[in-house]
Amino acid sequence: MRLVRRCCLCVVTFTLVASAAAAGASAPAPRLMLPYDMAARGSIVYIADGLRHQVLRYDLKTRRVVVFAGTGRTGTSGDGGPASRARLAEPTELVLDRLGNLYFSDVDQGRVRRIDLRGIITTIARVPAAAGVAVDPTGRYLAVASIEGRVYRVDLATRALERVAGDGTEASSGDGGPAASARLNRPHDVMYDAQGNLLVAETAGIRRIDAATGTIETAFRRSAFKVVAGPAGTFFLLNGNPTGGTVTEIDAKGATLRVIGTGTLSRHVDRAPIDRVGFLPSDVEPVVGALLITQTEPVPAVRRLASGSRTLTTLLR
Repeated sequence: MRLVRRCCLCVVTFTLVASAAAAGASAPAPRLMLPYDMAARGSIVYIADGLRHQVLRYDLKTRRVVVFAGTGRTGTSGDGGPASRARLAEPTELVLDRLGNLYFSDVDQGRVRRIDLRGIITTIARVPAAAGVAVDPTGRYLAVASIEGRVYRVDLATRALERVAGDGTEASSGDGGPAASARLNRPHDVMYDAQGNLLVAETAGIRRIDAATGTIETAFRRSAFKVVAGPAGTFFLLNGNPTGGTVTEIDAKGATLRVIGTGTLSRHVDRAPIDRVGFLPSDVEPVVGALLITQTEPVPAVRRLASGSRTLTTLLR
């Protein structure tokens, strides 16, 4: 069965041999099927797996992985109850707030849902084709990128939803003016910087919405389907297509610091130099002493790049 996914890796065709139905939370060592995104706090890493219809929880210390949310059956149910008993369709991107609540988008169902510290799941917003999500530094707002050409934000106290940029037109325009009047070309991802400015990854490059003025501008003229904050003011840009992808680290001015990946697919090797690995990355997550990278091809996996190293190892498959 061949499925074409339309979220963060919408251009990629995936081939499945087995059923997409996943094992329950009691099953040992669930295997990855389509890891879209990660969110980490301390030694705990959450992984959104779109084809398992689940969010997994991985402990870096014990190397144990369990199901955190989702029964493994596709759907949207369970609001007000335990996340482990809820149905998820296609969890796409994850983000943790300062308190430890976990938010995720479901691109298939057009929803943003929250799992609180008690493990209770609720829907906090309905956004068509919701993809990237990000919590602002104050913890008040959650930004949501819709690949249908809009960026919204949710007031987490009132759940009020407002459009902050884009009108649904596939175009990139409006630099120098109010973001609300700008057009965005298939925005896939959003990220707040430390000052509260909102970065938007779209087809034409990375746009920035100024927190103080609401003005939009092009921050980096480099295409990427995802932008992630790196250490010391750097950024990671992810690119990909059916033949492979790369992770590029840039500085605040847009200069390239390093590139991980060849841009083409090759056989999966457990210990691969960063300039020879042929993979399709889907997310990066800086953790203490390392950089974690999820990949969907040539095999679904979580890779680890230790600080100062140039070799990727495989943590989880």
